[in-house]
Amino acid sequence: STQESVDQLESALRWIGLDWDEGPGIGGPHPPYRQTDRFDLYRESAKRLLDSGAAYYDFATPEELTEMRERARSERRQPIYTGGEYREMDPEVARKKIAAGEPYTVRFKTPREGQTVVQDMIRGPVTFENANLEDFVLMKSTDTPTYNFAAAVDDAEMEISHVIRGDDHLSNTPRQILIHEALGNTIPGFAHVPMVQGPDKKKLSKRHGSAHVEEFAEQGYLPDALFNYLALLGAGYAADEEIFSRDELASRFRIDRVSGNPAIFDENKLRSINAVYLRRYSPQELADIAAPMLVESGAATEDELEQDRPRLEAIMGLLKERIALTTDIPDAVGYFYGGTLDYDEAEFEKQFGKDFVRENFPELAQRLKTLPEWTEESIEKAVRDLAAEREKGARHLIHPLRFATTGRTVSAGLFETMLLLGRERSLMRIEDASEKMQRLSVG
Repeated sequence: STQESVDQLESALRWIGLDWDEGPGIGGPHPPYRQTDRFDLYRESAKRLLDSGAAYYDFATPEELTEMRERARSERRQPIYTGGEYREMDPEVARKKIAAGEPYTVRFKTPREGQTVVQDMIRGPVTFENANLEDFVLMKSTDTPTYNFAAAVDDAEMEISHVIRGDDHLSNTPRQILIHEALGNTIPGFAHVPMVQGPDKKKLSKRHGSAHVEEFAEQGYLPDALFNYLALLGAGYAADEEIFSRDELASRFRIDRVSGNPAIFDENKLRSINAVYLRRYSPQELADIAAPMLVESGAATEDELEQDRPRLEAIMGLLKERIALTTDIPDAVGYFYGGTLDYDEAEFEKQFGKDFVRENFPELAQRLKTLPEWTEESIEKAVRDLAAEREKGARHLIHPLRFATTGRTVSAGLFETMLLLGRERSLMRIEDASEKMQRLSVG
């Protein structure tokens, strides 16, 4: 892996809160913690296998390997490489070929009989016929280890007790067990967790929306919410509970409860869990999240937000039930800032094209303008009194007033919203909507 990809992985783990107590950046009793710094260890382990006869030098060229596989397919045989003449080559002959500069790999001498059984903690025993396993490469021609070899050596040297990973690695496990046995290692416990699938029951990928942790962060998910949701996938927690703290998830987890069937990723469920976590935030915490997003979106300036911080906190307290993702914030909050609005023409005509609204909205605007106090109660009273005088339901004035002040047909409570918009901004937008309505009437 490149340093960039390593940094990306570490950043993702830190973001979601999966902190490690041993490894890169922390240290521990089994350094070094980067495989590129452990090549001498892999070479030493390969030599042990060569000396014991559990591995051999293979000089087959890529062309020979391709020809062998093509011949096996043409004969409808499984293309399993078993070393040919090199498997039992005299070590002295092999060393002479190496000294002469012939390229080679180091392969494991897989038993041609018997079985290798993976005692999987989720699936139970999984049996692999050794005859179906080829002599796999341990060290490449570049003198670097393969994944299976490095993983087995590292697990043993670092005293790993349990290897828990995706079931796409199940086919690697018999190879790693054979390596452990040949080196005399204690074999760790293995658990292969089913892969998370999209709604189409295919491996989760970008076509399903997101597949990488950083993408969820960019889309506005909180680390605790994503952690909570992922922990629920096939882990056997009570079906009637969804929200758990990290400590609760850890204390209730049992590997034997993990389902052997793939879990289906449901972004709607993740979104709803994220909304629950956001609602638990205080208005102050939400304001901390919102402020830089509003500045970046151009909805408000940094000075404006700093000068009236209590207002932003009150806005976030009002809207917290309506926000599912942090990325919803600029759109959900933006209309509380700025001046006049850019109304959707079709919706404006729908709201202000009615005779009752054209005849009474100017009067409502005047009454609001002359209110002695700008409070929720006084705003609501002005609206309801005028509607009652005209013997109409208040909704006939509330709907166009909401659209005039917010540019939306749906918002938080109108009178709370207008209080937080403030008298000046509310009246400016009401006046602007009234003027547009007059032009609509003339047209």
